[in-house]
Amino acid sequence: MLNEVTNQLYSGLADGFDQSFWLWNVSAGKKMLKNRRGEIKMSVFDLLKQNQSIARNIGETYIEDVQTQVLQQYFMLTFTYTLRNFGQAAKRNAGETPTLQRR
Repeated sequence: MLNEVTNQLYSGLADGFDQSFWLWNVSAGKKMLKNRRGEIKMSVFDLLKQNQSIARNIGETYIEDVQTQVLQQYFMLTFTYTLRNFGQAAKRNAGETPTLQRR
């Protein structure tokens, strides 16, 4: 199980833009198949539904604070298969002496 918690703090911006929120991502996985080569994992992003996006744009004649809508809580199911011994056949063949053929 993996927990990742971060706090985002925006301060010094225009009225209504100063804020603080928590991002909490959680995932849990289970190894499976022969030699534990497969893994199925369930992840939840933004568990608290607090994700926000705030940006400050500064030009020569203006300062602009912008809040945009972002993807909030979502779930993801992943399956990973680990390839082991990839390229072993090439290593075995590398030790053989090549034969020359004449035509």
